[in-house]
Amino acid sequence: MFNIYKLGKKFGDLDVLKSISMNIEKGEVVCIIGPSGSGKSTFLRCLNLLEVPTSGKVYYNGIILDADLDSKKLRREVGMVFQRFNLFPMFTVLKNITYAPIHINHMKKEAAKELAMSLLEKVGLADKADVYPATLSGGQQQRVAIARALAMQPNMLLFDEPTSALDPELVGDVLEVMKQLAADGMTMVVVTHEMGFARDVADRVIFMDKGYIVEEGPPEKIFNNPKHERTQAFLARVL
Repeated sequence: MFNIYKLGKKFGDLDVLKSISMNIEKGEVVCIIGPSGSGKSTFLRCLNLLEVPTSGKVYYNGIILDADLDSKKLRREVGMVFQRFNLFPMFTVLKNITYAPIHINHMKKEAAKELAMSLLEKVGLADKADVYPATLSGGQQQRVAIARALAMQPNMLLFDEPTSALDPELVGDVLEVMKQLAADGMTMVVVTHEMGFARDVADRVIFMDKGYIVEEGPPEKIFNNPKHERTQAFLARVL
């Protein structure tokens, strides 16, 4: 789905991404790990043009991502779940999920409501349709955010550290929803500190540091037999 060639991103004089090249296949779950400040989130944001690459080329289904591309259309197909939920506080849970399908995808209200309720059922929150986000726990809000992203019926989802803002006891429910999405065949790129999730669910794990891809491979290779000493040092600290 994505072909990425020598992607670079600068903020002023700061090189955040340095010559990133990789492919992302349909149905693949890619987990990106690494220390804070390594460029993981910036890389993710470049995939749906929340950040515009400074150099290199990124192709989505054969279409180059550049200034002429309709970024709104791209984001309908490449959804994103953020660290901080970003729910509309003035809308009920149901309206949070139905708003974009109705106003952007021009879906009929009843069809949008039916879809939203099926997604809330999927994430275990059908009984919360009429409440406001402020009444929910962080884990519940993140599951609503996942349902909202799914309501746009995207081809793939990007997750930017979706559990890092949650209390530890709330993480499990969110990860279970993500595991089910992976089992259903959703293409996913996940920036995460949850090493157990990456080990169990990823088809491929990428370790990034200082704007580079240092090492990548299947989970068993990265976690059990990392080749690069920087990967070894990172995993020794976090596992």
